[in-house]
Amino acid sequence: MPYNALGDLYKIEVVKRLQKMGCNVKSVHALNLILEKMGILIHSGDHWLTSKNGVKYTIYSSQVFDADAWHPSIVDAVLEYLQNSGRA
Repeated sequence: MPYNALGDLYKIEVVKRLQKMGCNVKSVHALNLILEKMGILIHSGDHWLTSKNGVKYTIYSSQVFDADAWHPSIVDAVLEYLQNSGRA
């Protein structure tokens, strides 16, 4: 179920959409690692910080730890990254 009326997604929903598209993303942790490689997340201790480039995919206006809602466009960005890297 979307996070809000704008259709923003929780990470598990992003994972499920990617799986339906045939991507081998098995968990939210795997998604976090992909987002880190894409430069969207930064691993910081036990948390994930949204990078300055990643803010455009969240509901927030600046960097936050453990962002809980993502714009649906993140699905297309991850799919494109995986296809270009040969991992899709």
